[in-house]
Amino acid sequence: MFDIEEFGRIAPQWAQRLRYHSELGSTNDEALRLCEAGVAHGTVVLADHQTSGRGRRGAAWMSQSGAGLLFTLILRPQFEKQHWPRLALAAGCAIAQVLQELCGLPAEVKWPNDVLIDGKKCCGILVETRGDYAVVGIGINVTASPDGEESVALADLTPRAVSREALLRALLDRLSQSTLVCADHFPELVDQVAEMCYLTGKTIGFSANGESLSGRALGISEEGELLVEIDGYVRRFMQAELVRVIS
Repeated sequence: MFDIEEFGRIAPQWAQRLRYHSELGSTNDEALRLCEAGVAHGTVVLADHQTSGRGRRGAAWMSQSGAGLLFTLILRPQFEKQHWPRLALAAGCAIAQVLQELCGLPAEVKWPNDVLIDGKKCCGILVETRGDYAVVGIGINVTASPDGEESVALADLTPRAVSREALLRALLDRLSQSTLVCADHFPELVDQVAEMCYLTGKTIGFSANGESLSGRALGISEEGELLVEIDGYVRRFMQAELVRVIS
C-alpha cells in the first residue's frame, strides 16, 4: 500500500492536498466529482487500485493492486481553454523527464499522451475537463505491467528500488511547473518534447477526422501538433487516434 506517513514526511506540501483511497473505480471519475463540489486547485486523488480505470476513447487501463502509481491532479488553468489540450503534452514531458532523472531510464514521449521506454508503454495520460477545471489522470506501471500487452514496468528496467512515494513527489513538483508554461512559454516545452519524441522519423499509421492515414512523422510543431509528411505534403494534427508505428 502507498505509505501516507512517508509521503507526508517527504512531501508535506502535497500531502495536505492528497485524497487517498485504497480502491476506486477511477481516480479521474472521483476528481471530476470533486470538481463539481468546487475542490481546490492542486488537489490530488490517488488510489492503490482502480476497478474501472480507463484511457482515451474509454479503453480500459488495467493494473494490479499496489503495482502502479495511479493518480489524478486537479487543475484550474489560468489560461484560455483553447490551449487546454496542451496539458497532455506538458504532462508527458514532465513524466519522461522525471523517469530519466530519478530512475535513469531512457523515457520518451509518444504523442499525444503516452510515455514509453524502449518502445514499450510504461505510462498513460488522460486529460478531461469539467467547467473551469481540467483533471490530469496518470497511470504508471511501477512494479508490474498488465499481462499480454506491449507495456513495461519500471522495476523491469532498473536495479534501483523505485519508491512510489518519492516518485509521486517528483512528478507532482514537475507537473506543477510544466502545466504553468502551457500558455506563455509553450514553445520552450515543445523544444523539450522534441528532444524525446518517440515518433520522429518513423512511418506511422493513425486515424484523424474520420480518415485512416499513414506517413512519416517529422516531429512536433510550435503549437504541439504532430507533423506528418503524407504524399509529399506536411500536414499538422492536433488530435489523432490509434497512433502506431509501421516502421
